[in-house]
Amino acid sequence: MNTPAITGKSLLQYGFIALPVAFAGFPLYVLAPDFFATRYGLSLTLLGTLLLLIRAFDAIQDPLIGWFTDKLQNHFLLLLSIAGAILCLSVFGLFNSLFFSPAIWFSLCMVFAVSAYSVLIIVLGAQATLWTTDANAQTRIAGAREAFGIIGLVIAVSVPTLLSQWMTTDEVYRGYAGILFLLMLAGIICFSKLALRSATTATNNTHLSPLAAIRALPTESWRLFVVYGVSMLASSIPAILVIFYVRDLIGAEKLTGLFLLLYFLSGAAAMPLWKKISVRHGKYKAWCCANILAVAGFICAFFLTAGDVWPYAIVCIVSGLALGADLTLPPSILADHIHARANRACSASHYAFLAFISKASLALASAIALPVLDVAGFKPQSVNSQAALATLSAAYALVPCVLKLVAAALLYAFFIRSGSGGNNANFQNHGHNRSSHHA
Repeated sequence: MNTPAITGKSLLQYGFIALPVAFAGFPLYVLAPDFFATRYGLSLTLLGTLLLLIRAFDAIQDPLIGWFTDKLQNHFLLLLSIAGAILCLSVFGLFNSLFFSPAIWFSLCMVFAVSAYSVLIIVLGAQATLWTTDANAQTRIAGAREAFGIIGLVIAVSVPTLLSQWMTTDEVYRGYAGILFLLMLAGIICFSKLALRSATTATNNTHLSPLAAIRALPTESWRLFVVYGVSMLASSIPAILVIFYVRDLIGAEKLTGLFLLLYFLSGAAAMPLWKKISVRHGKYKAWCCANILAVAGFICAFFLTAGDVWPYAIVCIVSGLALGADLTLPPSILADHIHARANRACSASHYAFLAFISKASLALASAIALPVLDVAGFKPQSVNSQAALATLSAAYALVPCVLKLVAAALLYAFFIRSGSGGNNANFQNHGHNRSSHHA
């Protein structure tokens, strides 16, 4: 098999497209609910219900997208091109057009957007797995991809503020969509350079049916998905509530972009550190430490009140450091599982389940957090009672802390205690030995 060398140039060609994908994901998962609540007056309960249905549909379709992607392992560039175009058009339509009632238009645009987003994420994950069998190299590839994703998020949180200096609100969103199109075009061109050289890495194994692909998932992967789901739920709740928290509790709406910038830059800066820790102590132990670090950051957010700008900045930095591990280690661990079981033929299906878990967590977070705030009497961009603000604070900070502790405990119980928490390269080699023995 002619495997392309993993160089700085090839990592750029592979990972750059993650930048526009993240750039598009930010308005979908952070800005859209607040936009439709404040501009069109949709209730938080209605938005929470719609998001639950949309993300449930999105999560359910991911295994099918993964199965379909596995059948087209030699056509990843075509899939990325089509999905990228659909994502750009959907983001533009979401914030710049309204052809039906706000609720219906929100739902339609979101369905197309999240479906295209899924294809892009699954293809990138599968391409990484087909690139190399080296466990530490997988962490490097995942780190490069997620680093570009964080750069995309940094640009995403900065662009609206910058454009608003010269444009009206409507023009800002049109400008945002135009920048997305240019970034996506550049990402597809970069990926085409890699895809043309790495097409021979695609496996020629017989493709499994969707049900068979599910059965092909080993026990350790199911355990990984459980931990990942709990950890992602812990991250999803504050992601949904961050605008409400900063604007309506801290009272620092104009600093929202700066806070998010601190969070994502801290995550990017921490990625090399988590890679070194994972090489030295194992990926499971490194991820467990990251979950505990996230608790140390978020617990402080519960005690903040109006005007606590500097303490919240520290919360963003500490929790951002933990983000670096959350982004790079789970997909790297999954790649180890795929190679250990020689499941390269259904690598996209495996990453589809990772996407499924992430989106199911987002759906659950929306379905729980927004209606709870509605019941507590919380109103976005309004004067709220102390009880409503206390509910917002608990949902934003305390609940994620509990979930992160659960994720750390599960990592210890499933992997670290049994000895799987060591160097994952060893796990991979043992996996190959087991496969050979059973064969």
